Amino acid sequence: MSRKLDEIGLKYDGPRPAVSVVILTLNEELNIRGAIESCSWSDDVNVLDSGSTDRTVEIAREAGAKVFVNPFKSFGAQRNWAIDNIPLKHDWVFHLDADERFTPELVREMSDLLARAPSEAGFYVANQMILDGAWIKRASGYPAYQMRLFHKGRMRFGDHGHGQREETKGAIGTLKQPYVHYNFSKGLDEWRARHDRYSTLEAKEILAARASGAGLSWSGLFSGDAIVRRRALKGVAARMPMRAQARWLHTVLLKGAVLDGRAGMKYAGMLYWYEGEIARKAQKG
Repeated sequence: MSRKLDEIGLKYDGPRPAVSVVILTLNEELNIRGAIESCSWSDDVNVLDSGSTDRTVEIAREAGAKVFVNPFKSFGAQRNWAIDNIPLKHDWVFHLDADERFTPELVREMSDLLARAPSEAGFYVANQMILDGAWIKRASGYPAYQMRLFHKGRMRFGDHGHGQREETKGAIGTLKQPYVHYNFSKGLDEWRARHDRYSTLEAKEILAARASGAGLSWSGLFSGDAIVRRRALKGVAARMPMRAQARWLHTVLLKGAVLDGRAGMKYAGMLYWYEGEIARKAQKG
């Protein structure tokens, strides 16, 4: 990347799209100021806190964001609560996490897009994952898309695994420009603790799918839609023996994590542990 990572989004002077930003937080005092600063282009920045016990709320208010508090039940429920209860200024909303940052390129793309009054319900956006100061493009499976920019009247969210998936009858588009994700900003111990919780939820999702007799989407593996392929592959992986070893080989050899250097190989090892935890917990039942 041509600019310093710690300056991303801080000096944007282009067109300002009519987009409300919602940032979900829980004890994010290390990250929240940077996230809000990257939203300097928006005139409606909202923090939805889940009950932080550190200085997250204080810092958010100091940085100019409006703060709302709601106890966390799940990511899907929290995102829906934001739609229903925060007085969002604009119809279009972007959900940002505290360890993520906007880039000028992404903001310009949103501005150009919304100037055309799109009819879609929402747009998937990819992220650039940063580990040890490097973009681990191949190891992270870039581009991995999530629903981030959406019309508040056309979108809802449902829980799935440790995260959420979009629920809408409307069309969904894809943006070209990514946001930046500092997924390891609180250290690797925090990442491991967080993914220990995530692995429990993913194991429960696998067990529920088995109990319901849900089949595999074999056609999805050959879909032209990258998101459909990724979700179908996840379903296949859930039934594979030695899934941790398979994920490591897939990340290192097929995705090319080795080309990301030391950071890429480090992340491949972290995924090996994570997949192993999911398999162990699913087997234990």
